[in-house]
Amino acid sequence: MEEVLLCKIEGKVAVMEINRPPYNPLNPAVFEKMTTFLEELYRNEEVNVLVIKGAGEKAFSAGADITQFVSRLGRKDLSLTVGFHKAFELLTQLPIPVIAALKGHVLGGGLELALACDFRLCDEHTKMGLPEVNLGIFPGAGGTQRLPRLVGKSKAMELIMFGAPINAEEAKELGLVNKIVAAATVEEEAMNWANILKEKPRVAIQRIKKTIQHGVNLPLAEGLRYEMELFSEMFVSEDAKEGVSAFLEKRTPKFTGK
Repeated sequence: MEEVLLCKIEGKVAVMEINRPPYNPLNPAVFEKMTTFLEELYRNEEVNVLVIKGAGEKAFSAGADITQFVSRLGRKDLSLTVGFHKAFELLTQLPIPVIAALKGHVLGGGLELALACDFRLCDEHTKMGLPEVNLGIFPGAGGTQRLPRLVGKSKAMELIMFGAPINAEEAKELGLVNKIVAAATVEEEAMNWANILKEKPRVAIQRIKKTIQHGVNLPLAEGLRYEMELFSEMFVSEDAKEGVSAFLEKRTPKFTGK
């Protein structure tokens, strides 16, 4: 049976590819494999970046496989959304940067997956949206919580309640994506970003992600105290010693991730 999620590690970069073309719908098998691979990455101190992409040219992911909703109609059932949330929370809390390479359709659970990543790159033809309201439901894999934190409450309500997709330019204006690239080059650009980030000092990158993710939900004064606490930890790292020494000696630093 064909693998629904292709996972590999190449040096310091890990890659996950949703492998259900043409539209790469998400189902429990995808999330089971995703959860297993993410748990492996938590233990792997040699990997510095994760890139997520979708197979084929039509979609990163057009969302959940709607056929799996049928058996759940008429009763309360958390089993599906629990799987979504577990995988996406693991992704959000992963200590290394996560880059989503978006193309084609990025809808429903596909967009919610992208929202759980740190960086989102898309090509000029990408369409994004949360159309669940048109099925009589709403985004249940983090969309109602992560989207307003990224684009603001009012705009998030508009996107979720109207359920209409937006194009790449609109997504960029909202801060939903970091960069738009030419068609057919988004995965290449995602790897370019990954190859830059993989050489950055691992300890500093981890603390940056942790400080921002945790601090952004705190009152400013508490966030600043949290920043000071983590910043003070940096001075005991080997990477900090190497970075400062290299700067003073006018040479390229050689970070070891310690």
